Amino acid sequence: MNSKSRRDVIRYGRILKCALLVVLFAFLAIVYSRENAKDVSMDKIEAQLIKKTNIEKLQKQKPRDLVQFIGLDANNYEAVLYYKSKEALSVDEVLVIKVKNKSDVKAVKDAVEKRITSQIEAFDNYGPEQVKELKNAIVTSRGKYVFYGVAKDPDKYEEVLLSVI
Repeated sequence: MNSKSRRDVIRYGRILKCALLVVLFAFLAIVYSRENAKDVSMDKIEAQLIKKTNIEKLQKQKPRDLVQFIGLDANNYEAVLYYKSKEALSVDEVLVIKVKNKSDVKAVKDAVEKRITSQIEAFDNYGPEQVKELKNAIVTSRGKYVFYGVAKDPDKYEEVLLSVI
């Protein structure tokens, strides 16, 4: 191999390394930005959910209802928004919790998963539509926010939340 072709190989290798570094940094920036969320008041989130979804068909729940149905104490979190169906045989729920510390996200998700499991067990023998909705439930987090949605189309609620935060 002559010196000119050797220099070309070295130059090509350097260009390739730089390109790979740029791709790596872009990937890390995307991943990091997905984990963050703006600090938005729960009132603003609720206003957008009311404006852009049919959440008014559900009933806003009190903090004691969060303990009863999900097993979480609202006093342990910065802010809570919890809507649940008025109908006894409906499983529709929308929950947004802003945790005080990111380390609390896992505990909230675990409680929600436990709720989903118990609801599936409760409706398993006589509520195929409810079970279908529960299996389609969305449980996600972004920054200090945890979202849980059960509905025929829970993506609508999640989409609104993500657009606000």
